[in-house]
Amino acid sequence: MASRKNSLMKTNYQSRSRGMFLGLAIGDALGAPVEFLPGPGSLYIEEMGDKIAHFHDNYRNPKGVWTDDTEMALCIADSLFVNNGYDSYDIMRRFRAWAEEGYRTYDDKPAADVGRQTARAIEDFTSHPIVPRNNPKTDSAGNGAIMRLAPIIIATTFPDKNYPTLGQAYEKGTLATKPEDPHAEFIDQKDIEPTLKMAALSCRETHDSIAAITTTVLFATTLYCALHGLNKNHIAAYYSRWMNLGEEYDQFWIENIDALVGRALDKSPTELKDLGGYIVDAFAISLWGLINYDNFKDGMLAVIRLGGDTDTNAACYGQLAGAYYGYENIPEEWRKGVFKSDEIVEIADTLLKMPKCPILRTRFEDDENFKTPD
Repeated sequence: MASRKNSLMKTNYQSRSRGMFLGLAIGDALGAPVEFLPGPGSLYIEEMGDKIAHFHDNYRNPKGVWTDDTEMALCIADSLFVNNGYDSYDIMRRFRAWAEEGYRTYDDKPAADVGRQTARAIEDFTSHPIVPRNNPKTDSAGNGAIMRLAPIIIATTFPDKNYPTLGQAYEKGTLATKPEDPHAEFIDQKDIEPTLKMAALSCRETHDSIAAITTTVLFATTLYCALHGLNKNHIAAYYSRWMNLGEEYDQFWIENIDALVGRALDKSPTELKDLGGYIVDAFAISLWGLINYDNFKDGMLAVIRLGGDTDTNAACYGQLAGAYYGYENIPEEWRKGVFKSDEIVEIADTLLKMPKCPILRTRFEDDENFKTPD
């Protein structure tokens, strides 16, 4: 029992889950005003000076308001809680209500920034809600699949569970090297697998491609590790450790992601500037911001100053850094100034309190949890 208490004292799940969800919204709101400025966007952002560190009005949204990144995450959060688990059909219905009716948008109007692939997926769902077996993969690899992961990671983490510690894993022989901190958590395959499976499924809803699914699982791994209190070195080293999708996915990771992530860990961000909405780029930028800066604020501002798809890149970084540093280590101006901050914190707490969060049914015939719609 003593080792469990020490582990739980070390890992403040509530602070980390609040930081993850609120970090998403903060990054989204801070990055939105400078998204896709005329290139090189990073030069224009630098000219803004200190203004970039504060919420401010822009052509689309009022001060502190977020966009589709947070809105879609809220759709998923609502669905998980209401259904006590993951239901493909319900999530897609909420996405459709968001896009067409303004569900979870800040002004209750139809969403103003639905991505092309997401819009196509919603349209396909309306006419053909079931995805048939052997349906061909798409080429779509937008970053929309990882910008909204926070609720899934939080809902599949259970603070009352006796997660193993590094010391316990070493005693059992699961861990070969004696750990410096025996009370730190050991990530067990059986614990993380349900999270990764749900993350991959959530990606398929709108971005059913090898590239998107692979990157989503890898980013979900980093978020899970951060929420469970692993240090930066472990997060960077373990991001692909539990991937078990198959040969095609492994090949894509080796050929397209591993080298980019390696470059992302370099302090020089040259190759990460003014990038678009490619999911691999967003993943690399998030890791770069976490590894190369010592606090949430500096990493966030550095990510935004890279230019390009600033709101989604910052939302992805915000999830990762928010989980790593925790709620209290996010600047108070950002915590209080982002739109509906108290509600987002409450939602994070609610998801964390869920006693279980299984996959209830999916709309993919090749999935073991496939069921027909109501």
